Amino acid sequence: MRMFFAALSGIVALAITAPAMAEEVTAPALDIPIWEISFGPDGLSGPGANILRPEIARAQFVALGEDHGFADSPELGRGLAAEMKKYGRAYHAVEIGPWSGKIVQQALRTDGVTGVATLVAGKPIALPFVSNREDALLANDFAEPEGTVDLWGIDQEFIGAPTILLEELKAMAPNAAAREATDSLLQKDLAAVAAADQKGLLMLSAPPATFADLRAKFTGSPEAQAIIDSLAESAVIYQHNNARRYFANNADRIALMHRLFLQQYHEAEEPAPRVLLKMGAYHLGRGTTPTKMFDIGSILPGMAAANQMQSLHIAFSGLSGEQLTMRPSSEGYTQVKAVDDKIITPILEAAQIDSARIGDTGHYLIPLAPIRRKLESKGINELSTFSKFVVLGFDYIITTKAAKAATPMGD
Repeated sequence: MRMFFAALSGIVALAITAPAMAEEVTAPALDIPIWEISFGPDGLSGPGANILRPEIARAQFVALGEDHGFADSPELGRGLAAEMKKYGRAYHAVEIGPWSGKIVQQALRTDGVTGVATLVAGKPIALPFVSNREDALLANDFAEPEGTVDLWGIDQEFIGAPTILLEELKAMAPNAAAREATDSLLQKDLAAVAAADQKGLLMLSAPPATFADLRAKFTGSPEAQAIIDSLAESAVIYQHNNARRYFANNADRIALMHRLFLQQYHEAEEPAPRVLLKMGAYHLGRGTTPTKMFDIGSILPGMAAANQMQSLHIAFSGLSGEQLTMRPSSEGYTQVKAVDDKIITPILEAAQIDSARIGDTGHYLIPLAPIRRKLESKGINELSTFSKFVVLGFDYIITTKAAKAATPMGD
């Protein structure tokens, strides 16, 4: 038996190493196409629209991976959503917690984007990926006339979400003791947010016992207890990161995201619901992410294929322009800065694409399949970890030299 395994190991080793011994042939020069594309709430237009429309027709999932802080990506999302809705109902999966998502749904039902602005006023880190005006407009596009809002929160409750969720719990309190305990935690969190004291935030400072004690005060209220459980699970994920347990942080978070996405997917009325996902690009590319995870982007192709459809993966980032960044301080949580692109530019340079082909204004669609073939394995391996992930994990890049910063509503 040992001789068999030794022989087998030798065959496997030969099979693995043999191709590496041959010199890789450089791919012939390819003319990588670039198409101008425009977008808005009515859909896509321009030459790039003609490329994407047939792809969207076949897509059960459209995964828009972004570099956060741009107005352009949710505006692109609105165009993609309009095209998807030509084929029926579509849902929108976002990077917020499930209970935060329910509260956003209610705000949109009540007063549209103005409702979201009211919800996050003075709470700048409660819902960062919905509280920018452009993101809220995108979410509002999924508010249906009959009153439903087809929005899925599929992430942990965000670090500032207790400033909203504890308000909800306070209103649900069955007695004075529960109300006082909830209000005490709420006031501490509001004070920590106002002082930009991240270490003082509930999500980063509260031990499991804090949530267990609060849960016990809401006996008889399954909904309240579920909200508390969601906060407790999210706190564990955040505290992994705070303790530099980065693998545990990402592994637990991605497991939660898978669970929440699949739960809402199976609760949808349609057997194969169409979904627009807009999240950080790490989450939506195919394959192992730079954080060594198989994220949401990796489960989409198989799910779509089972329904004889496909997943379409698009990455957006700006080449230049302006971008909103999160930089907590006592003066505020956000700042607008000039774009310092380290994602798209290295890909263009590696593929020998002259950036002059991209105009000073407007947006441009670039396919990644011919770039992969032009670079071959050697060129792909020479890319940075994140650029390699984008090249391999997405179908298209959309970029611009005139990126616009997102507009925060919570400051």
